[in-house]
Amino acid sequence: MLALKSRLLSTSSNDQSTLNRKSVKPSDDDGSNPRLSTLRLQSACIVAALTAAIIFTLTEHDDHQHTFWCAFEIAMQILLVIVGTAFFRTRLRLLHDSSVIMPLLAMVVMLSLLCEPIQRLILGHGHAFEILVMHSQSNLMLALTVCGFRVRFQRLAMMIAVFLTIFSCTISNANGLIPLTLFFSLTCVTWLVLSWWETVDCRLVDHKPRRRPVLWMTGCAGILLMLLLPSLGFGNNTLTTALKGFMPSSGGSGSFDPFSRGGVNDGDALVAGNENIKSFAPLDDAPFLDSDKPSLYDVFNDQFDEPPKRIKDQQRAVALPADLMKHVHQKMAEAKQAGREFSLIRDERTADRRKIRDLDSPAAFYVAGRVPARFRMEVYEHFDGVTWYPLDGERPELSELSARKKMRQVEGRHWLEIPSSCRAFEIDEGSVTHSVKIANLDGNAIPSPPQLVGVSIAQVDREDMYTVSRHGIAGLQRKSIPEMTPINVISEYVSRSLLANCSIVGLASPTSNITRALPITNNRAAVRKLAEQWTVGLPRGWQQIAAIESRLREHCVLDREVKASSSSESPVADFLLNTRRGPEYLFAASAACLLRSLDYPARMVSGFYADPKNYDTRKQHTAVFAHNAHFWCEVGIGMNTWITIEASPGYEIAQPPPGFLDRIWNALAAVGLLAADNALPLLLTLVVLTLLIVNRRFVVDGVLTVRWRMAGSHAPDKRALQLATLIERRLKLARLSRDSGTTLKRWTRRKKFLPVRRELARVADIADHAMFGDGTLNLSDHKALDCLAAFLSYRRLRTLHQQQTQDLSHTS
Repeated sequence: MLALKSRLLSTSSNDQSTLNRKSVKPSDDDGSNPRLSTLRLQSACIVAALTAAIIFTLTEHDDHQHTFWCAFEIAMQILLVIVGTAFFRTRLRLLHDSSVIMPLLAMVVMLSLLCEPIQRLILGHGHAFEILVMHSQSNLMLALTVCGFRVRFQRLAMMIAVFLTIFSCTISNANGLIPLTLFFSLTCVTWLVLSWWETVDCRLVDHKPRRRPVLWMTGCAGILLMLLLPSLGFGNNTLTTALKGFMPSSGGSGSFDPFSRGGVNDGDALVAGNENIKSFAPLDDAPFLDSDKPSLYDVFNDQFDEPPKRIKDQQRAVALPADLMKHVHQKMAEAKQAGREFSLIRDERTADRRKIRDLDSPAAFYVAGRVPARFRMEVYEHFDGVTWYPLDGERPELSELSARKKMRQVEGRHWLEIPSSCRAFEIDEGSVTHSVKIANLDGNAIPSPPQLVGVSIAQVDREDMYTVSRHGIAGLQRKSIPEMTPINVISEYVSRSLLANCSIVGLASPTSNITRALPITNNRAAVRKLAEQWTVGLPRGWQQIAAIESRLREHCVLDREVKASSSSESPVADFLLNTRRGPEYLFAASAACLLRSLDYPARMVSGFYADPKNYDTRKQHTAVFAHNAHFWCEVGIGMNTWITIEASPGYEIAQPPPGFLDRIWNALAAVGLLAADNALPLLLTLVVLTLLIVNRRFVVDGVLTVRWRMAGSHAPDKRALQLATLIERRLKLARLSRDSGTTLKRWTRRKKFLPVRRELARVADIADHAMFGDGTLNLSDHKALDCLAAFLSYRRLRTLHQQQTQDLSHTS
């Protein structure tokens, strides 16, 4: 590092003095003699530009959805700027007046604009117009900073940096930008001071007065005035109406951009509402609806058909403790009266698909956050063999929980804090936040994920506005939740790896609990025997629970069209032992019965499943439709802690976010899957790239030859110089480049150039005559240029090098 620093400083000072001695007067950065900057001044420009780039990158990722990619982008910007600056500073002698810099800068500007259509086509997401333009300007700013050995490039980079910072601070609400903005202001002042003192000698020597561009300033002012006159004096006519949508990001033109940041909120993501309307979901006529929203039970009945009429003579018995009999019968009566029970025997008629489609559009609610996710709406604890019943009511152990819940203010928001039950077992591993907006679902229950620990609604700071059931399902103290009200919920992740290592899971002593009771049926012993077969040889605890879950996913097939027989007295036994096909509620009920047969407390839960397939990359939320109604099982491990058991195939349980190494592995796996899906195009691209790399010298020679031939209309003396340059580059491609300080004519006298010595000498003579002669070439010399270019081809020079290499190998 010290060697590189000394090389940079010595190269900068030596090249600065050498190049400045070539000019007689210290002109201020004109085209013929560009002013060079010191490393100190360029370093100040680099710090300011990188700060502005970091501010813009944080603004671009203001949604905090891609934190890892944001950090990676910032690190790559810093690395590329440092490496590029070191590369250019060590080559000032070659690059100080080179014409290759401007094309490189143009390519950098066009890079973002060219990649955007590909990103939108392949990945399905892109940037808003203003973000895209600023992204290209940010890349240009960094490129100008790398080329900051020219003072004029630094000035342009600093001007772009100031504009970029102002733009970022205008559109972003992040408080973290304030320290960075203050630091950027300090670096700008530092650069201005250094720039003044390093160029003050030139201003003192150069007394040539500079005229202000009066004509240009007058013309610009006139054009601006002409643009403003129509809007000032002619009212709302056709011209001024057209000017409203002059810029793509201004809005008001009647069109919409699916990748925009906001606009006037009347695009395809328009939502309906009566107050505080925001773009979140595709509802058209919801403000005009009265009370036609389906309830939770309407959704389940439409998706899984309605239960048939009860058979009066059918008898079922459940072994219940005496102290629970009165409580259970009372709660069963309340559940029947409210229509909240769920029967495993459904009507075999096909559901009304038209009604289901009506429920599917619009969605029941929308979720912004990590998916897949489950949202609990009802918990069923009592099972009589056919029907599951929810049993509400306070218990002594939950009175303390209700008393402990309280409001807490965090960063200006009021949160209802709910005590966590997972922390007693130390199986929680981080938390996740979801934002839920109810769109087309009636009721006051808030869709609550498992292990709920917090609920927040804007402007709701009273504890008595919320209700929390003993199952951990939150709600509001009102008839229904207002439409499109953002509700933030926080839940904890349960790590299954920690569960597997927890030795006290499932070791609690059996108690008289309704969640352990099984109905007395003829097939009760067969269900227990199947559970024992699946868990044979496994110790009691999480290993047995996980075995029941995995074996049930393999044992049965998910099929919503297959229903239990209406004459069945034990739908669970028929599903496990006979049909082995059915909808989700049979999987959940079977898992609960299998676990209860092994004396584990288990219950069935109904709710919704936020499917990652419904995630909208442009709107950044997941729509939850009526067909996403779902059932699953929960197993109790003690201390009122319930763990989700997903027995239905095709449904996944979200695990804690992966770490840094896991993210890299997942990214590599995703790249592998993408490559497998596009194997043929990728293979063709790989073959083409391989051929280009292997024959890269022929490709470069072809490009140089085409470029030389396209300059055929130039004067003969200029073509002669271009021919000499072409031959020089061909010699370099053939690994026969001349030594530094040796002329081409002298270099051709070496023995290895004997087969082409006469032609090389001819090229050197013509170039010398064109450079130092009278500037004219006769017609014969003009015609000889094409013959020399064809004779001294790269293939011939490459053969010459190969022969020389073979001779050296034979000699050794």
